[in-house]
Amino acid sequence: MFETDHIAGGKQAPVGSEELRAAFPVFVQKDFESSVNRAAYKVGVDRSYPANLRKMVSAAVLTYQMNNKSIDYVLRRYLADKDYEDLSRDARLDRSFRKACLIQISNFQSALKAYPPLIKREPTIGEWIGDITALRIGYSLQRAFGEADKGALFEAVAIARMILEQFAWIVAVRAYDDASKIQNLSASKAIGFLATKFSPSGRLYGWMSEHAHWNYDAHYKVIASKDEYSGAWLFNHQFKAIAYAMLIALTQVIARVGSHVLGEYPEVRETDEFKLWNDQSGSFDGVAMIEQIYDLDRDTLDIQTILNIVKVAAGHG
Repeated sequence: MFETDHIAGGKQAPVGSEELRAAFPVFVQKDFESSVNRAAYKVGVDRSYPANLRKMVSAAVLTYQMNNKSIDYVLRRYLADKDYEDLSRDARLDRSFRKACLIQISNFQSALKAYPPLIKREPTIGEWIGDITALRIGYSLQRAFGEADKGALFEAVAIARMILEQFAWIVAVRAYDDASKIQNLSASKAIGFLATKFSPSGRLYGWMSEHAHWNYDAHYKVIASKDEYSGAWLFNHQFKAIAYAMLIALTQVIARVGSHVLGEYPEVRETDEFKLWNDQSGSFDGVAMIEQIYDLDRDTLDIQTILNIVKVAAGHG
């Protein structure tokens, strides 16, 4: 198991002193769906893992807790009659929607990497720094889904809003070859530029900002009360559904505007890579995805709001 310098699947140059890296190790870039048993030491698995693997991991943890030396004994004695079902990795809506969104962003990033050799000029400073910034979007979206999977709506919104600002800035600075203009353009101001090209992005940003800035109409949903007791929801299933709808809408914006940005290069439009990306981005149906979520709980006004934004984005209304 690698804790620190082995990040994103490849050995990276260490950043920071050896003492700092020892004090602040970088943890594995993976969120597990559930812990094994109720172990004192948390061991995680995904429910889509093979049934035998989940059962064996559970037996190993239980063996340790019982101070037993035989995993086979624990399997026979305590887990023989426990049903560990093999589940399809993409059977659930959340898994299939998350996978579709991450593939879209990965394809966009791949298309960005492919175009520079095709244009018969040096890229502008804005193109160069924008393309580098775009390399972060896929990772940020993974982290946003990580918070969404925990049912942490407001935390997912904070990351998603940052992604939309980054993307708006990437689009806005592409034409600039003046470093001072690029430095003076804030990401939040770039949202206005993006909205002129794709108006639904402004509406989505407004919904995100209401939650990030703790507007009353956005944050009252955290209040929980029963009888004389009151409290605050930290996470719940409905929050996860809302967060997923938001992230699907964000992916729709990036797919549509990204296709437009790449299509502005005549040399790129005729390539097989762009045609494939254009077909893939056009086939990403955020409306259908969010409608499936909305059909599960039509009392969730936030999902209806996001659905209406995406319908406009897709030309459905």
